[in-house]
Amino acid sequence: MKIWSLVKIIIVAGILLQEALHPAFALVETEPLVNDTGLYLTTGQSWPFYQGYSFSLMSVTKSGDKAWVQLKLNDKVVKSAILSRDEVFYYNSTTHHVLSNYTIETTQVTLRVSGIYTGEAADIVTFSHVYQYYNPALPEPTPTATAYPDNSNNENMTPTTTATGGSGIPGFKILLTTVILVICSIFLRRSHEGI
Repeated sequence: MKIWSLVKIIIVAGILLQEALHPAFALVETEPLVNDTGLYLTTGQSWPFYQGYSFSLMSVTKSGDKAWVQLKLNDKVVKSAILSRDEVFYYNSTTHHVLSNYTIETTQVTLRVSGIYTGEAADIVTFSHVYQYYNPALPEPTPTATAYPDNSNNENMTPTTTATGGSGIPGFKILLTTVILVICSIFLRRSHEGI
């Protein structure tokens, strides 16, 4: 009977450890860093996002039916696309967890081309349904006074929360794992003494 209790404790401890160590089970807030806003860019202009991402309008075709855009991470192009009106641009990042051999794909940036306008002085592309999601593999997002160009139709551009992995406490997963191991060792010692 005591062996069955010991097995249950080990199973529960294993599940808790897996949850604490596996990034797919990490406590990550789902609130977007940029939440359903709109923006417009002229040719050559960039829109800075959080965590080192920036989105640029490179050019517009002479016919005005397509726009060439690029998404950069720390000034390195991670995705480039030629889009028509109503097309959706998205960028997914892939994280590989070495210890558990899991690969997780996460949407980082998504937006829709809502209009393409050509003119003699400038070409303008408008975007709607703009979202950016927290990437736990990158540095924490810190809002700055110059985080966004002053061309948005959204009045409140500062995120209401800063999404963090875990609880936001440095080393939280290590602390949680240590607490779980201590509790399991206490139960194991008590059950072993009672045998």
